[in-house]
Amino acid sequence: MDTRGKIIQSAVELFGQKGYHSTSIQEIGEHAGVSKGAIFHYFPNKSEILFVIHEKFIDIILEKADHVLHREDLSATQKLRELIVDLVQLIADFKPYVVVFFKEYKYVDEDRLAIIKAKRDRCEQIFKAVVEQGVAGGEFRRDLDIDMIVKAIFGMCDWTHQWMRPDGRLTPRQIALTFCDLLLGGLRQQVSGDRPA
Repeated sequence: MDTRGKIIQSAVELFGQKGYHSTSIQEIGEHAGVSKGAIFHYFPNKSEILFVIHEKFIDIILEKADHVLHREDLSATQKLRELIVDLVQLIADFKPYVVVFFKEYKYVDEDRLAIIKAKRDRCEQIFKAVVEQGVAGGEFRRDLDIDMIVKAIFGMCDWTHQWMRPDGRLTPRQIALTFCDLLLGGLRQQVSGDRPA
């Protein structure tokens, strides 16, 4: 791991253990085995480290989600399943980063927080576009509010950082597929014979 990576990893561990406010630049340097000067070479302040912690996670989500959105070999149902599986798996893979961000995001500088919000909005827009494809193609119901569906997906997936465990009974993929079954069961367009009298 390079020096910048060591600094980020050390910050994630210390912020998770002690909290952002209680962790000093000096402690991050000692934990990473680098000087304070080395930290300031890469980051102008502690808030910037917190910003990068979240950016590292959200950028990977965006890259994967954008790839899924533009796949022409998948139906909207298949795309939505891929998006949810990727999101839950990434939350599991980057759990320390996710936990730190949700606990400490209020300490990110306002201009940097705006960048994060824009990226999260972009991620939501990708999910929304897939749901819209499903509605337009007749796979999903037309009577549901698409914005609410997308917020429900993120609420369901984001919350896994609180309870999902590496040694848990279900893998991240199994959890994600359970979410998909619940969600798609409510989203799928019913055929006339399935509708209640």
